[in-house]
Amino acid sequence: MQSEARIKFNVPIEADIFTEVVAKHDNGVTPEVLEKVRFFTGDACRLKQYAAEIGTVDGVVMANLLCRLPDPLACLDGMSSVVNKGGVVVMVTPFSWLEEFTPRSKWLGGYPDPVSGEPIYSKGVLRDTMEARGFEQIHEEEMPLLIREHQRKYQYIISEATGWRKL
Repeated sequence: MQSEARIKFNVPIEADIFTEVVAKHDNGVTPEVLEKVRFFTGDACRLKQYAAEIGTVDGVVMANLLCRLPDPLACLDGMSSVVNKGGVVVMVTPFSWLEEFTPRSKWLGGYPDPVSGEPIYSKGVLRDTMEARGFEQIHEEEMPLLIREHQRKYQYIISEATGWRKL
């Protein structure tokens, strides 16, 4: 969308049937505004390695990503390399850890403490992890999320949404 005013993509209807839709800029989006936005596709677990290539940014949005990474801590470790001082990271996650995405040894909570048996909640581990990497929590709320799989199948999720400012 940075170089094109319109992008076409397919939305699933049923099995192998799709409909084409178009995303376009609102009226009045200027080249100056477009220059302020960068899109980057890569491995979120390798942010440190990408830092030289992508530079630093003022904002990162991680939506429904953290508990789908093979190494979420590697992603969080790289965050301070790519976020400017005063920059904001917004994370939205249901903390639905599954071994098909993340090995159990890499989960950031969601299991009992092996010694005390007390629950270790992902929300607390995330807070401790982000604070240890120089971020302060500036927002927290539960956020409903609807994932459309096709025209008759949806997933309804209540995710934990948090905002973090780099100190």
